[in-house]
Amino acid sequence: MRAPVGEGKQRLLEALFEEFGENGPSPNLSMRQVAERLGVHHTLLTYHFGSRPGLLRAVLAEARRRDNLVIAATGEDLGFEALCRAIWTFYSDPAHEDRTHAFFHLVGLAVYERDAFQELVVDIDGLAHLLEAAALRDGATATDARRQSIIATAGLRGLLLQRLLTPTAEVDAAAERFITSLAAFEGESRAS
Repeated sequence: MRAPVGEGKQRLLEALFEEFGENGPSPNLSMRQVAERLGVHHTLLTYHFGSRPGLLRAVLAEARRRDNLVIAATGEDLGFEALCRAIWTFYSDPAHEDRTHAFFHLVGLAVYERDAFQELVVDIDGLAHLLEAAALRDGATATDARRQSIIATAGLRGLLLQRLLTPTAEVDAAAERFITSLAAFEGESRAS
């Protein structure tokens, strides 16, 4: 009996997380090396994921889906500022550094090969949607909530990239200042 479509890919994703942890395989490993560690033939990985970037994209998408569930559960009742701070705390944790590296690696590839990374590009706004909902809970208009979420997501990503490039306490202080400035913007938008 054949497995339902997609089930094999999902089992491979689970095996990838079991073998390599929540950050998935290093971008430096070849498909053959990953397959060897999983005990499968590399053509199975190629069949389900297409290429090494495709494999990394799938692992990162699954990791981000799981992260967003954790952040959403944490931030269900959080306001916009508190949720921004929770997101920063989560992703600036050194335990997530490999995943952050993989994210920026794939985003860089997506800039040049948007069609090949369409799934990543479409899925990239999960955090923005969580932030938008928090801004709405705080009383922002729908337009302001969307704009605030875009600003917050872009700013936090930029700060995370800066943290990878120059990991200093100054970046963490800048993140705190940025988050505080977002709260000030939020107050101004409600007042107008």
